[in-house]
Amino acid sequence: MVNREPDRGEATSTPLNVTYRIDRISKYLSGHWLDFGCADGGYDAEILARGANAVSGVDVEESRIAEAKQRDIPNTEYITFDGHTLPFADAQFNGTFMNEGFEHVSDEDRTLSEIWRVLKPGGYLALISPNRWFPVEGHNVTIGSKTICPAPLIPWLPERMTHKWTAARNYWPGQLEGLVREAEFAIKEIGFIWPVLETYPWLPPKGVAWYQRNFRRWDHIRGLRRFGVSTMVIGVKPVLC
Repeated sequence: MVNREPDRGEATSTPLNVTYRIDRISKYLSGHWLDFGCADGGYDAEILARGANAVSGVDVEESRIAEAKQRDIPNTEYITFDGHTLPFADAQFNGTFMNEGFEHVSDEDRTLSEIWRVLKPGGYLALISPNRWFPVEGHNVTIGSKTICPAPLIPWLPERMTHKWTAARNYWPGQLEGLVREAEFAIKEIGFIWPVLETYPWLPPKGVAWYQRNFRRWDHIRGLRRFGVSTMVIGVKPVLC
């Protein structure tokens, strides 16, 4: 999908992360949503609980689709697709959730065009993807024979230097917003997503507990919020008169 052995990342659907991320988009949830790059479907029960009526999930990995189906969540369907053409009719969905998947697609423009096609007018794109202001690369970085993950400071180095090392893209916030605008979405919201530190047992438990009690406060602090691990862009397909 990108420039070396694919690293599609681990599933991010840990309990706190699911609650936090879906809470950030909950005001947009209604009707039928597409989970693009759904992995094992770990976010979909929460998407339904927070306002959607149905979820269709797609992923390129058959094994992840099989795992999603095993969850047996009501009002969901899961389909393996080729990564290019969505197996749905035009104007079918009220929204698309694309969580940490855009950095892996082979063709950014075609992906956004396909999402545009299957959204109803007025439908939302909730796109969450890595933020270069966050100083650690969370996907594999391979330099020579050595693979590093996570890799400190890689996002802050020039992309012309690092693109040959990285297994996934990483975007400046304005860069990600620009791609969504170029795909003819109107921008509804730009935000940032913090890491929740659920999967790092080597961190001091008291420090993690303090962080998890407080990190949501930083979502709207100008300047500080820019250093979140991911950028969230909410786009909307305009309603034509």
